[in-house]
Amino acid sequence: MGMRCLIVDDSTAFLTAAERALASQGMAIVGVAHDSAQAMADIDALRPDVVLVDVYLGAESGFDLAERIEATAGERSWAVQVILISSHSRDEMVDLVHESPALAFVDKAELSARTIQDALNSTHDGSSA
Repeated sequence: MGMRCLIVDDSTAFLTAAERALASQGMAIVGVAHDSAQAMADIDALRPDVVLVDVYLGAESGFDLAERIEATAGERSWAVQVILISSHSRDEMVDLVHESPALAFVDKAELSARTIQDALNSTHDGSSA
């Protein structure tokens, strides 16, 4: 899988575990960020294809970060796709995710290269994640 991925979460333990797991499954993890400011800088510097954004970034909102990424899309020469992640269930997040510019949602307990690819594919074929 040649997809370049940036993971954004305020939990160092989660970032370490997710980076290891996804890399072992063939994803190219280009970086990890702990907050929105670092994520925005890393997007420009690392040019990821997909950004996994935790819904709750400490005092910040992953939804706000998804909106910032979308708002700056015209400044980039490549597409960045956002997938929101959370330990909260899909049912708790579905309305908020649909109102956001994020393409999909993946439960952290189900996070894998396959679920990321499936989420991206489902948004491209017209179904919802």
